[in-house]
Amino acid sequence: MAEHTLSAETFQVSFDASIPPALEIDPGDTVTFQTSDVAYDRLAAGESVEAIGLPNFNRVTGPVSVRGAAPGDALRVEVLDVQVRRAWSVWLPGFGGLGHRTDVQRAVRTRLADGHAQVGSHRVPLRPMIGCIGTAPAEGAGSTFEPAYPFGGNMDLREMEPGTTVYLPVNVAGGLLSMGDLHAAMGTAEPTSVSLEAAGQATLRIGLEPAMALRFPRLRRDGETFFLGIAESFDEAHALALDQAYDHLVDERGIDPFEAYALISARCDMRLGGPASAIVMAVLPDE
Repeated sequence: MAEHTLSAETFQVSFDASIPPALEIDPGDTVTFQTSDVAYDRLAAGESVEAIGLPNFNRVTGPVSVRGAAPGDALRVEVLDVQVRRAWSVWLPGFGGLGHRTDVQRAVRTRLADGHAQVGSHRVPLRPMIGCIGTAPAEGAGSTFEPAYPFGGNMDLREMEPGTTVYLPVNVAGGLLSMGDLHAAMGTAEPTSVSLEAAGQATLRIGLEPAMALRFPRLRRDGETFFLGIAESFDEAHALALDQAYDHLVDERGIDPFEAYALISARCDMRLGGPASAIVMAVLPDE
């Protein structure tokens, strides 16, 4: 299978089927997506968020078209590697959790060394991950900032790190996959709506799952499947995630409905995704 690299200069600020692909690949090819931190450089230089423009903080690289991908299929995206080369600590008045605790805009370059970020006197282990990834919608354009969508977007899932496979619905020919918003480290559910924001690159192996109809993205990691519910409320997202887990056990694995209910009651963990939408994950082990 072929290996490709996409420069950060092929950036977009939306998921949109009208954007021509920056690259066309065969299923199974590997693509290294490079990303930049130009917005944080400008923020550190004293420019305002308004002058920079919110979409520029979540630029995505792409899109990538996968030959043979058609609506009703899914892209299988294996996260092989995520490398960060620069990182930033950012605190913005009125933005996200604890935004009310400051009235001063700050963007500080964070030193990286020996697998750690130096935050003041504290050494924080690096755990690079992907904040924003998705395919193109069938109609219109999707934001790379908020909300998150059934086709992906700014999900800020702590689990989107090397070793994870994400399945994304295909809504248009080729799928048109884009990716960006790398993080050097982030607490689960991105508690302040900001991580250690980073520039770097992510290497993904992109495959095709014909006729894998998905309502929402799905993750696989360490013998567990993560069923995502994305909605306007956490109650609705919780119900959507559980319904998918149940349907998987009954329809895909052929388990008796009552047994599936009991297994979910006993073995299913519920986790939160990022703050761009109400995101809840139902996590089921294989056994």
